[in-house]
Amino acid sequence: MGTTARSGPAILLRALSLPGLSLLIASLSLISSISQSYNYRKNIEAVQQNVLRAENLKTCRDIIEVFFAFRLKAEEINARHHDGRMEDISRAEARRELKSLVYRFGALGTFLANFTPDKARERYTRLSWDLNALADGAMTMPAEDFARRFGEADKTFATLNEDCSRSAQFVHL
Repeated sequence: MGTTARSGPAILLRALSLPGLSLLIASLSLISSISQSYNYRKNIEAVQQNVLRAENLKTCRDIIEVFFAFRLKAEEINARHHDGRMEDISRAEARRELKSLVYRFGALGTFLANFTPDKARERYTRLSWDLNALADGAMTMPAEDFARRFGEADKTFATLNEDCSRSAQFVHL
């Protein structure tokens, strides 16, 4: 009779520990699932930020190329005009090429401005309009005035280039 009394609490203990063990395993499984979901979300966010950062850097590179292509072409056109080496047909082609570069700059600047504060957006817009004015006047503007106005555009562009540099360092603009 003593052995049955002992086995009764042991069986009861075993019966109660089985649901407790099941609840413990279920709880650990839930915690593990929550942890995995959190890590997955963080990884997805990191990948999305990296994709946006890469696209931003590519656009920064493109806008820099367009700016300097515009500058080279505008300086050449201004110099050729003052040397008397511009024909009527080449005037129209030169103007169209400069305008094309300005519009490309404006499009890239608009894309980059979507990721920047309003102040930077205003700089992109102002620089696009300044380049547009330079494109219109490249064939008629005196060399000194042309150089002065390009100096102003260079200063604005340097500031915009700083925005790109900060985004390359993964600092929010």
